[in-house]
Amino acid sequence: MDGRFGYEASLAFDTELADEAWQGEATRTGPGYVRWVQQALNQVLGLRLAVDGIMGTQTRSAIRAFQQRHGLAADGVVGPRTEAALLSAGAAPLPGALVAAPASAFVMPPIGIRVRPFVVLDRFEFDRPSLPTIHRPIVKRIAHLVIASQTSAQPIRSIRLVGHTDPTGTPAYNLGLGERRANEARASLIKAIDDLSLGLSASISIVPQSLGEKRPVADNTTPVGRARNRRVEVFIPITCQSFFAQYDLRFLPSDPLFGLPANPDMTQKERDDRGADVGKMVDELILRRDQRASAALARRIPAANPVPFDATADSLHSRARRLSAAQLVLYREYFPDGAGAIDFDGFQSCFEQFANGDLRSSHPEAKAKGVGEPNSDFLFLFAEFAFLCVDSGIDAATWAQALSPFVKAQEIFMHVYRPAPVAAPPAVGAALPACPLDAQGRPRGRQSLAAFSNSNFNPAGQSNQARKQALRTKYAPIGIDLFKRAAMENMLRAQCMP
Repeated sequence: MDGRFGYEASLAFDTELADEAWQGEATRTGPGYVRWVQQALNQVLGLRLAVDGIMGTQTRSAIRAFQQRHGLAADGVVGPRTEAALLSAGAAPLPGALVAAPASAFVMPPIGIRVRPFVVLDRFEFDRPSLPTIHRPIVKRIAHLVIASQTSAQPIRSIRLVGHTDPTGTPAYNLGLGERRANEARASLIKAIDDLSLGLSASISIVPQSLGEKRPVADNTTPVGRARNRRVEVFIPITCQSFFAQYDLRFLPSDPLFGLPANPDMTQKERDDRGADVGKMVDELILRRDQRASAALARRIPAANPVPFDATADSLHSRARRLSAAQLVLYREYFPDGAGAIDFDGFQSCFEQFANGDLRSSHPEAKAKGVGEPNSDFLFLFAEFAFLCVDSGIDAATWAQALSPFVKAQEIFMHVYRPAPVAAPPAVGAALPACPLDAQGRPRGRQSLAAFSNSNFNPAGQSNQARKQALRTKYAPIGIDLFKRAAMENMLRAQCMP
């Protein structure tokens, strides 16, 4: 588990909070709403979905089938239009608690309500409510996330802040102290949002709450443990943007605002170790990507290239195992299938939006860094890491499933972020472009993969819903050899597109 995201006490507590009636979009993301969706789909489509309140693969597939039948974007997300269509098609009325607020105020996130905090702001001074200054970067990062989401299909309109204390003092006093801490965090977040986008905070419901000393996550007999228990937990609805923000916080080295240095839930040693692992792995993946690109010009697929087994801590094999485990923890947190595995339908939808520039921030500070979008040719490295793990027998079955969204995302990304003048992307299945020839008549690339960048973003190259759907059909589960062929063809397209 990463940092402090895996502790059982917090998971039990967070689930307790998730069952409460939370103001805002969470009202339509809790298990009760998902059960209504499942009942509605059963009634309208004549299905037998389990009415269990879990937004799993079967439920999401049924949503897409309903959307296709009714001429809606088949994204598996129940937003206001899909909800209205379900009601018009004869679904039972919404429960009273959901009718109370207009459907237009809500968007169904891709997975459901998050029952673990997005981040934990701990180490408050004893008996003090003031937010520690060390948390200023993450507060600003959350503000950027909120701002970026407002122009997406999943705007963040609700945040919950839950304050906690150590056990020193009476329960009643600590309940009040936890609330004051949550209010201090709220004030800091409001200021950070308004500093970036004046007045935006007025449209965001930021709810402070307290559990006082009731839910310790560390040993209260030690100073370090008590400092961890003096905390505010920040709950943000699951969206594609919050997933990629969390990915950067766990795996993007160096950036003091958007990356690992801003992550308050890892120790300095954990951040340093993770940064070292990522740095070594990126060097290896760039080498593999360039070898694949060179082979593609000759229409050749590189042979399997496993990382030699080496149990020493600083070996590439050990680094790959650590990074694989950490990434899969994150994927399961954000894309649970209800059975302990990953819902790759939801995962795929987020990578489609990411590669298509649908999640990019409009704020100049974030846009310059490519926040919420592939900010370089590193998009190609997602597939390279999956291939490395499959070839090396590291969580191979899971990474083989991840190849479909990764390789497909390449075929979206390259047309949006290409360095040359941009036209609409070609039809899925169009003939591969002819590569220019060198003086000896050998194919050579026109575009360097390193030239693909967020600075080239052009909406003319974005894929529409029909093209995304055609790509989903093309990249439906296929064997590893066909994924390697598809990756080779994508390398050819990227280098030789006119």
